[in-house]
Amino acid sequence: MTPQRITVHVPASTSNIGPGFDCIGLALDIWNETVFSFDQEGRTINSVGYKPEIESEPENNLVFQAFSEFCRLHGSVLPANLHIDCTNRIPIGAGLGSSAAATLTGLLAANAWLNANITDEDLLKMALSIEGHPDNSAPEIFGGLIGMSADEGTVCTHRFPIAPWNTVILIPKINLPTKTARKILPETILRKDAIFNIGHAILVMQALAEGNEALLQFAMKDRLHQPYRIPLITGSDAIIKAAENTGAAAGLSGAGPGIIAFTMSDTNLLRSRMAAAAESFHLKMEILTPKISCSGAYITIE
Repeated sequence: MTPQRITVHVPASTSNIGPGFDCIGLALDIWNETVFSFDQEGRTINSVGYKPEIESEPENNLVFQAFSEFCRLHGSVLPANLHIDCTNRIPIGAGLGSSAAATLTGLLAANAWLNANITDEDLLKMALSIEGHPDNSAPEIFGGLIGMSADEGTVCTHRFPIAPWNTVILIPKINLPTKTARKILPETILRKDAIFNIGHAILVMQALAEGNEALLQFAMKDRLHQPYRIPLITGSDAIIKAAENTGAAAGLSGAGPGIIAFTMSDTNLLRSRMAAAAESFHLKMEILTPKISCSGAYITIE
């Protein structure tokens, strides 16, 4: 029986966590909620929350594009009547996996509408083919802390234990598209830098599991992407140092411009120090303090 209403819930995510470039992702307790209904004439989309004014035409919207791509791959035509209501709670363009969340939303809804019953692993492969990297899609599907390796369209993931960390995410109000933040990276790296990052990424996973702030602060150092991206984000180096001076561990969230800090303590001092550092650069900002989400995306069907 074809459903008349599908609601998709997808969490935000942070990726890299310092040295784990494209290999580490973590789900966060911020959720987009999208309702697909099939009883209204025509195809329309409505958005509230973050940047509701953009991509209002279905064909230009990532959610609709992913829904359409799923149907195409499964040899099905799009429904003639499709209305999409998006409640966007994940900040857009902040390094919190908003584009991956939109893609997953469309794929999950189409999977439910067609009753295709694809596995989470196949869902991740589809998201990888669209996104180009799995470090946001994987934690948004599975929840929690995910380590992963992708190669030639295949991806292997593993869920790792994680302590009950608190986070502070400061989002400077600047425009830094992910494509720009990727284009700035060098094509080749020195072997010593690769070795540095491999070792630190291993320690990141152990520190996150133990709740070890000092180890995580050491481990989140990076030589592959942050040295190139931080200069693009005014004040980011000072904000990271302000967080570290409280004992927290900090770095870019994904490609930025969001900056994420981890602490096992109360977030009040950490938040105020990061905000003060941003204010010293006259930055407009948004600050979030989400918990980690151990749950991944889910749907309800009516």
